[in-house]
Amino acid sequence: MSNLIQDGLSSVLPTRHPLTQDSRMPIVEAAIQINAPAALVYAVSQDYRVRYDWDPFPESIEVVSGSMEELTVGTQVRVRSRLGMTMLVEFVQVAPPRRAAIRMIEGPALISKFAGSWLFDATGPDGTLVRFRYALATRPRWLAWAGDRIATAYFSRTARQRLQGLKRYCEALAGTPAQAMPQERA
Repeated sequence: MSNLIQDGLSSVLPTRHPLTQDSRMPIVEAAIQINAPAALVYAVSQDYRVRYDWDPFPESIEVVSGSMEELTVGTQVRVRSRLGMTMLVEFVQVAPPRRAAIRMIEGPALISKFAGSWLFDATGPDGTLVRFRYALATRPRWLAWAGDRIATAYFSRTARQRLQGLKRYCEALAGTPAQAMPQERA
């Protein structure tokens, strides 16, 4: 795990995902140390008004059920990636400033199941270890030997990029608040 933390690398873990309890689903995990307080990092990560400022993944985000200002269990969000993949996800855990978790309700034709959790562990007053975990399965199942590998590679790379963006944004915000304040999007 220390290499994961130091390098921000992803890996496929042969364990059960806590949300799906399915040991057949590949799990992607990436982690990074961010030099900012856990409460700040969590708040930035879950604030859709600033998501485009740091997150390279979404092309569009729409809260379809619930409130954008206060995410709760049951809030549903439609996310369209820059590659054109669209998912409707539902929050299944919201525990600021420690954890947020989602499960896919609707998704692209090639993904049959998807669940993710973002974990925030304070490593001191101004440090946070952030871990992104995704469990996924592709379809058709008879082609999973290839589909799961491709999807795992894609989500591993995406998780690393997202964590790097979150790190840059939060560290700038923690270091120089006046210059790094997010611009509210219309």
